[in-house]
Amino acid sequence: MSVRISIIGGCGAMGKWIINYLKDKGDFDITIADPDEIEGARLVKMFRIKYESDNRRAVEDADIVIVSVPVEITSDVIAEVAPCMKEGSLLIDIASIKTEAVLSMLKHAPPNIELISIHPMFGPRIKDIKGQVITVIPVRSEKWFEKIKSFLEKEGAEVVVTTHEEHDRIMSVVQGLTHFTSMVFANVIRELNVDLKQSRKFSTPIYNAFLPIVYRVVCQNPELYAQLQVHNPHVLKVQEEFISQAVKLNEETKKKNVKEIVKQIAESCKHFMTTESSTVLLSISDRMVSTLQREKNVLERLIGKKICLENVQTGKIHIGVLKSVSANAIEIEESKKKVVTLSLFNVTLLDEKATMEVRRSVFGESSLDFSVILPLDFDPELCKEIVEKLLPEAFKAEVLETYVGEQIPAGFKSITIRVYFPKDEDSKSIYVKAESILKRMGGKLR
Repeated sequence: MSVRISIIGGCGAMGKWIINYLKDKGDFDITIADPDEIEGARLVKMFRIKYESDNRRAVEDADIVIVSVPVEITSDVIAEVAPCMKEGSLLIDIASIKTEAVLSMLKHAPPNIELISIHPMFGPRIKDIKGQVITVIPVRSEKWFEKIKSFLEKEGAEVVVTTHEEHDRIMSVVQGLTHFTSMVFANVIRELNVDLKQSRKFSTPIYNAFLPIVYRVVCQNPELYAQLQVHNPHVLKVQEEFISQAVKLNEETKKKNVKEIVKQIAESCKHFMTTESSTVLLSISDRMVSTLQREKNVLERLIGKKICLENVQTGKIHIGVLKSVSANAIEIEESKKKVVTLSLFNVTLLDEKATMEVRRSVFGESSLDFSVILPLDFDPELCKEIVEKLLPEAFKAEVLETYVGEQIPAGFKSITIRVYFPKDEDSKSIYVKAESILKRMGGKLR
């Protein structure tokens, strides 16, 4: 029997992410509710789900209701739908701030409705929850909590069970302080009229790592980041401490008091080391600083070869011969008439197997047949496996037939192998490679 899930705010970024993620994960009957009727109709056609413009009607028969709306209206939407839910069903919110949402749940949900508050610690750009942190707050739950927790863990998520008070207190630092720092930094850059492209010519590894983080905050979803500052009850205290520490540091700088600045840094370092492994933090820092350079080095070694890149911003795939790699850009020749320039920071290199699969889906598939004479006791399947192993990854092979007859010497048999490969591959090169592999087995081609 299918589980009926209603997603309130299903046309939003996270709502669509949930639909896309759940569509192949089980027998789910999904309904979305959202004021955007045009987008709702598009999602119905795309995912074969149901659409309802009225939030209350959307939840009446649902086993699970997921509230996926902006944080500033989460409490109001909970108050609207919770009284309409059926006995024994589960209400979930995925808001980034928990105190208001949880209190609204407890106030408006009937006693026979179970309540769980979840915060995915990632955005809709993430494709898979494997390795991602998800906080789970069992507000009021008996049968549903273990099912939800087990599902997330089986999918590979790092589940952190907490309370709404602890969640908001910690998030005032994890999100609140981090975002506040980034916003202040961005404001300074703006007010000083700093030319970022020019500044990056002089950039240090730390500046290069920090600048994209700042950009992500101020340019990706400024409304969300503003709401996280306003609605978390603990953020104001954190902001005030930030300002206090900034003023202190500024005063010591005016005095040219190097000794006091060093003392403050040392005390902060001591706190870091006593509450987290310095090895862990340094490893993360080293990895962040070196990742882009390692990726650039890998790409430089592939110049002149056919590669497959995915634009992480748009999801578009680019297939072609890598022409050049600079500090900020990549040139890829997609055809003899088309050379595309891409930002080094916007692309990821697909591995060989993924590249072959993409090429096969884009260009189609070709095949070559090889008939080879081998000893009578030679296993045809072993022959196929060796060919697949030694050809590029994601090439496929199959045994078409084996033959023993007058044309074949005594004690031998003919094995016909078909090799499949992407159509844009050089068939002459594939033929030479496969022929060489079969001859190295001791075989003789017919």
